Amino acid sequence: MPPYEAASLLVDTYFDRAHWFMLIFQQDDFRQRWPKLYQRHPGRPAEYSNAAFLSTFLVVIAIGIHYVGPYRQSLLTRHGVASSLKDRILSCVRAKLLDVMSLGSLEAAQTCVLLGTYYLYHGSPRLAWPVCGCGLRIAQALHLHRRLRPLGSPDFRQQYETRKRCWWAIYEIETFSAVVYGYPHSIWDADCDVEPLDPSAKLQAVQSPRISDELQAPKTTLLSYKRLMSELSVVTKAALGELYRTKTSPVEDGKPLRSRRDLQDTLQAVARYNSRLQQWQARLPLELQWDRISDHANYSTPEEIDRDIGATGPRFESHIYQLQAMALMLAYENAMILTHRPLLSYKLHSSTDSEASRAGSEQADQPKPTPFVSSLEACRTAALRMSSIQSSPVLKLVAETYAVTFVSIHTFTAGVTLGILCSMDPLNQQSSASKLALQNVMEIQETLKSRSVVADQGLDILQRLTKLIMQKELDMLLGKSKRTTTQPSSPRRPSNQGLPDELQVLTGDVTFDVSTSEGVATLDRGVPSALPSRDDIPYTNDSAMTEALHDFDQALLSYAPQPCREQEQTAENPILWPPTVDGFPILEQTWLWDLDNDPFFHADLGP
Repeated sequence: MPPYEAASLLVDTYFDRAHWFMLIFQQDDFRQRWPKLYQRHPGRPAEYSNAAFLSTFLVVIAIGIHYVGPYRQSLLTRHGVASSLKDRILSCVRAKLLDVMSLGSLEAAQTCVLLGTYYLYHGSPRLAWPVCGCGLRIAQALHLHRRLRPLGSPDFRQQYETRKRCWWAIYEIETFSAVVYGYPHSIWDADCDVEPLDPSAKLQAVQSPRISDELQAPKTTLLSYKRLMSELSVVTKAALGELYRTKTSPVEDGKPLRSRRDLQDTLQAVARYNSRLQQWQARLPLELQWDRISDHANYSTPEEIDRDIGATGPRFESHIYQLQAMALMLAYENAMILTHRPLLSYKLHSSTDSEASRAGSEQADQPKPTPFVSSLEACRTAALRMSSIQSSPVLKLVAETYAVTFVSIHTFTAGVTLGILCSMDPLNQQSSASKLALQNVMEIQETLKSRSVVADQGLDILQRLTKLIMQKELDMLLGKSKRTTTQPSSPRRPSNQGLPDELQVLTGDVTFDVSTSEGVATLDRGVPSALPSRDDIPYTNDSAMTEALHDFDQALLSYAPQPCREQEQTAENPILWPPTVDGFPILEQTWLWDLDNDPFFHADLGP
C-alpha cells in the first residue's frame, strides 16, 4: 500500500472524481474505516484485516491514481508513488479475486463492482462482464435484491441503505452493459422487491419509502441522481427486453416468422415506453435539469478543480449536480434512441389511388406522418440534444471524471444515429443540421479521447462514416447516385378532422397516424381504447435505411484490423472480427444497428 498521506490524497481523488457517479457505498463510513488499515496491531496475525474491505480500498485508490491531475500527480511523486502503482494494484486484486469472492461479503460485491466498472469504462467490456456478474451473484446470495423488515435502530437504516446502494449500482451496470454491448440482462425483476434509494436517507431518520409515491417532493441531494438513474434503468431494461429479445416466434428455415400483428405490438410498446421515459424526465428536480444548468460551470478549468482536494461546500456540490445532470440527460436520450430504433427500418406502403384522390392534391404533396417517421424524428432529436453538450463548459470538467467513458459512449451512439440519418438522404434539410451536429459529436470525442480509449476509437469510426456520407452526397450532386427519399421533410401534427379511420399514437412531441378500418383508437400513455386488426398496417423495409446501415458496416469493417489470409473462419473466430476483441470495444457498441438483431428484417413484408 502507498504511504498514508498518499493514500489519503487518492481517497480524496476518488470521492472528487468517481464517487458522485457510482455512489456504491457511504462516504462517511468508508472514510472512517480505511485509516484503520494502517493501524498496527501487535501480536495479531496479518489476516486480521478485513480482506474484502482491503480489496475495495485498493481498487478505490487505483481509480484515484487514474484520475489524478498534474498537481495531484506532483504531490504523489513527493510521496514516492508512481503511476505504475495502479497496474500493480489491479494485478494483485485480479490474482486474489477468487479468494475475495469466496468471502461472500458486501465488500466482496463492492470490489467486483468497482473492478468491473473500471474495466467496463476503460476498454475491456468482455473482462468487465464476468467480474460484474460475480458481484451480482454475491449480491443475490446476500439478498441485496430483497426487501428487509425494517428495524428501528439507526445502524440498521445505515446498513440497509448501503446494501441498496450496492444493489442498484449492480442493476445499473447490468442495464448499461445490455444497452451498450447487447449483453443479456441477468436480473429478473419479478424476483426483486428491494425499495428504491432514499435521497433523504442522511437528512432524516425515517423509514425508507416502500414506493416512490410515498416520497413527497424530497430535498435534492447527491443521492437523488442515483435514485433517478436506477429508475431510468428499470424502464430501459424493460424496453430492451420487450423490443429486442423477449418475444419469440416460429422459425422456418432458420428465419423468424413475424406477422403484422407483431409490428402493431411494437408500435404500442414504443409509444408506451416513450411515455414512461417522458414521465421520468418530468420528475427531474431543478438542480438536475441539464437545459437549466448547461451554460454554467462552477470551475473554469480542470486545473482549478485539480487543486481543490477533498472539496466540499455549496460550490462543489453544485458542480457535482452539473455533472450528474449531464449523465442523466445522456442516459435519457440514449434510452429514447433505444426505444425508437425498432421502427426506423420500415415505412408504410403508399396509399391506394382512391385514398390519394380523396386526400386531395395538397395532402398528396405533404405525406402524413407515420409512426416510422415519428420515431426517426425522435431519434434525431435525441441525438441532436446529446451533441449539444459540445458547447457546454461542463464537458471539459467531466473529461476528468469517472464518467468520461460513459459520456463518450452515449455521444458515440448519437454520432452513429446522426450519421445513419444523414446517409439516408444527404441532401434533405434535416441532413444539414444533422451533419453540423455530427461535427459536434466528433469534437466531443476529440475532447475526451485523451482520457478514454473508447472516445479515441469512436472518433476514428465517426470520421470514416462522415467520409462515406460526404462521398454519397457528392455522388448525388453529380448525378452519379439516385436520391431515395422516404421521409417527409418535416412531420406535421395532423388534425382529427377528416380522419375518422385513423389510429393516433403519441410518441415524443409528434402525433402520427396509422391507417385502420376500425375507427379511431387513441393511445393515451400507451393504453389503447381499441386495437386495429392484424392486417391494418401494411409496411415494408425502408431501402434508404438499409443502404445507410450498409454504409455504416463499411465504416466498421475498414476500421477493424483484418486477420491473416490463411486464417480459417470459425464460429469462435469470424474472419472479419479483430483478433483481440477487448482491444476494440467500440465495435461491440454498434450492435443496435446490426440488421441481424432486427426482429422484422427477415419477415415477409408484402402488402
